[in-house]
Amino acid sequence: MRWSIPKLALMLVIALGITASALHASTTTINSTLAAQNQPVTVQLPYYAELTYTDIINQTSSISLQPSQSSTVQAPLSPGPGYSLKYLEIYFPTPTPALTVSGAGVLVSQNQYGMITSAYTTNSSLVIVNNGQSTVNATIVISATFVKEEYIPLTPQTSTINITAPDYTFQYVTDQVVQLTIDNNAPFELVNAYLPNGTSLSQLVDNWYQNVTYFKIEEKALQLDMAKLPPGTYSVGIAYGSQYQMPSAMLVKGTQFFNSTVSPHSSLVVSSSSFGVPAGWNLLGYVAVVYTVEPLVVGENPVKFQVIANRVMPVYTLYNLISVAGITYILPPFIKFAPIIGIYVIYDNVFKVQNPTSSPLTVTYMPILYKQVGQWQNGNLVATVLPSDISNGLWTSLVVQLPEVASIEKIVTPSGVSYGGYTDSELPWGSVDRLVSISPTRHEAYIAVSTLGVSEPGQYEVYVNWSPLQVQLLNTNGNPVGGATVTATQDGVNYGPITVNSNGIAYIPIKSPDPVQFTVSYRGAPVYIGYVNTLTNQPITLQLGVYNVTVVVEGQFHQALSNVNVTLYRIGYGPTYSSITNGAGTSNVNGVLAGTYQVTAQLRYAKYTKVLPITNQGKPIIINTDILTVLDGMPITTGEALLTALGFGGAGMLLYAFTKGRKSKGGEGAEIENI
Repeated sequence: MRWSIPKLALMLVIALGITASALHASTTTINSTLAAQNQPVTVQLPYYAELTYTDIINQTSSISLQPSQSSTVQAPLSPGPGYSLKYLEIYFPTPTPALTVSGAGVLVSQNQYGMITSAYTTNSSLVIVNNGQSTVNATIVISATFVKEEYIPLTPQTSTINITAPDYTFQYVTDQVVQLTIDNNAPFELVNAYLPNGTSLSQLVDNWYQNVTYFKIEEKALQLDMAKLPPGTYSVGIAYGSQYQMPSAMLVKGTQFFNSTVSPHSSLVVSSSSFGVPAGWNLLGYVAVVYTVEPLVVGENPVKFQVIANRVMPVYTLYNLISVAGITYILPPFIKFAPIIGIYVIYDNVFKVQNPTSSPLTVTYMPILYKQVGQWQNGNLVATVLPSDISNGLWTSLVVQLPEVASIEKIVTPSGVSYGGYTDSELPWGSVDRLVSISPTRHEAYIAVSTLGVSEPGQYEVYVNWSPLQVQLLNTNGNPVGGATVTATQDGVNYGPITVNSNGIAYIPIKSPDPVQFTVSYRGAPVYIGYVNTLTNQPITLQLGVYNVTVVVEGQFHQALSNVNVTLYRIGYGPTYSSITNGAGTSNVNGVLAGTYQVTAQLRYAKYTKVLPITNQGKPIIINTDILTVLDGMPITTGEALLTALGFGGAGMLLYAFTKGRKSKGGEGAEIENI
């Protein structure tokens, strides 16, 4: 069959139209795929355990102060690199009412007689003042506490944490205490701990290890006093589960003392079924004392009882062997008595007392209950204590335990009394003493809301200063990145956009101990979405690939093309950068965010596009075009030249179609399609 030129041209136009539709569908799929490459990176920060090496330097000194005279106490130098002063303490072995202590942010321990027993500050100095009418001679103990902190990530797969203790600074200090803590909101708890030789803490308790009280464990904390424990690598067992999360603010109650007797060669099991837990409350554990006096005759050896539970923390143990004899030989020392006493804090729902002795054991225990209380309002805790909360208990306390970004300033009671400068204090309160304390680090606090019938229900307020969460953005060279912003959400409250400072740091406001979600954007494009569970003072450092990019636009004969509009579009999310080529055909674009880009060069109606990743500051991006020349700002392409040469008949259309369908090669092997 013979085809006429006009018919052939018409069919080519139809074919090109169909091809264009197919290309449009294909381009949509490609763009969706490329956009997925630019979507924000999710950063799920783990929970962390905080490992703290605490070096304590004690110095005993004598002071003599005349009336109104003062003496300034300074902290010593740090014991080693990485250690910073946590707080400075002055302890008065013999309290004197004439002496007071002042300083920035000072906290005092006050006994029931109103005298200062200790004073603390997180600064490096304290001032002792004699407010009396006569000269005071006193002995003081100056204790400086330095800490070095490490953060250990926790995942559902974490089952063991190893701790090397002590570190090298131990030789320069009075004592070193190593502590591992987990925030209350973390779904982890400590199960057991082991000496370097593999002996577990529970075995030490069972075997009445003489230094067992220097090895302490709670659900969320472990403490090793290296003055009495062997050096080496300690292991800590970790359990994971949502049931291990605890509130940061709670009421803690001591119900009543229960007494039981354990017959010789028998045992006692204590659980919540022995006394019952009120609705809305949880069982934290028990405080128990177990004791006996075993009568013996020479030749018999005493046998010790055992307290068995998941976490048993001995507070005091006594084992002795006492011989009984007369003044003269009329009563030889055949008779002996073995008093055996143990006082324990038991962090478990159940504990067992095993009595292998020939004497009855007395067991006195108090169940300890807790319940969540309070709401966070503008950074402060507002907790309402109901009369029902303090009933059926010998004492009830409001307890607050916060992460290191929190600094508790004061506690205000329902009657308006403000307690802001006390730690481990007993203050007059009706017929009893009120226990009040803000820890020297200001991360924890408690206040009695009832004691032996004296109570104060109502609304309590705990005022807290929060350090902001730090998000730091650095480029691939480790330098701060400007032009970025951060938005954040905590407890449903939005913050931002927050612009990073000259150090690349954005400070996110914190108003509670709850998790934080944040989004990092660069020139409006989301780059990171982060989730923070453990709030620390350590910056969250993220890397942003930001580069200076050069685009070169060339004609058919590799000639430079000036005044070409160059656009870099980060597919799907942005941003978009625009510039114009100079006389050398070069366009320089600074601060380009890493990603997959559609790079477009357009001169009037002539438009050229290529897609490529920008992941480093490498070679220039070269866009080759089929522009032969530019006349009065109008580009002349090879297709137009052919059409001009052949006319606008069917042959010209045919050649033009083939020309426009060709692809030419771009720089570095990238394909450039003339659209």
